[in-house]
Amino acid sequence: MQYHVCHETDVPRGEKRSYTVKNIPVVVVHSEHDEFYAIYGICPHQRSPLGEGTLVGLTEATQPGEEFAIVRKGEIIRCPWHGFGFDVKTGACLTEPDKFRVRTYPIKVDNHEIYLEI
Repeated sequence: MQYHVCHETDVPRGEKRSYTVKNIPVVVVHSEHDEFYAIYGICPHQRSPLGEGTLVGLTEATQPGEEFAIVRKGEIIRCPWHGFGFDVKTGACLTEPDKFRVRTYPIKVDNHEIYLEI
């Protein structure tokens, strides 16, 4: 089923907002690339609110000794309590990939309104 969450402008590009949809806490992320993502809003490590965490990117270098570049800016959400990083596209935990993951939800944008599929 689809549930209305908000208007596109409620989540500016590069930011996130927390919502509750059908008693489910979700974080809606508007990426730097103008894509919307939704993830379950509770960290599986110790149940902290992911919506209070920060959106970051990953650092990468092409070879040792080179300067780092920030990639995937705004596509990783860090838990506010212990810093566990979660990919907003897949829900995969970057810190403990074999142990933790958060659910992701399909987003549909129709006439500038954001809908979540649960």
